[in-house]
Amino acid sequence: MHSYKSIAVGTDGSATSHMAVRAAASLARAFDADLTVICAHYSASGSMLNATNAELSKIEIVSDSDAERILAAAEAITKEEEAPRVNLVTLPGSPANVLLQAVNEYKVDLLVVGNKGMRSMAGRIFGNVPGNVAKKAPVDVMLVDTRAQGHD
Repeated sequence: MHSYKSIAVGTDGSATSHMAVRAAASLARAFDADLTVICAHYSASGSMLNATNAELSKIEIVSDSDAERILAAAEAITKEEEAPRVNLVTLPGSPANVLLQAVNEYKVDLLVVGNKGMRSMAGRIFGNVPGNVAKKAPVDVMLVDTRAQGHD
């Protein structure tokens, strides 16, 4: 029987990322796996703020204190889902890069992300976090359907 020992999930505090956290926590309970909940924190660089690409200029900034608040909300979800062992992590960098880095750092064998942005035209043209992670991750990736939240 296939099993996962270490699951990671990314969160940015959005309702759609909470759906991914809930799915990952439920899987962690079912597989008795370690769960690492990751929030990338980053600040805008001049190149990001002056970007000609409209998508880049819309990137939300997550500060250290935002990340702590976001992880506290995610922790509550993991407790509701009764995940057995939870590690809350903030790492500096862009969300996709942070999630990919965490795979090796935390010996993850399943990475869970929401599919927000994958169906949008901008996401298809300019890229999106779940798509980038799914293409580059050296482990299984689970994309959680977030349409129930009314987002793409």
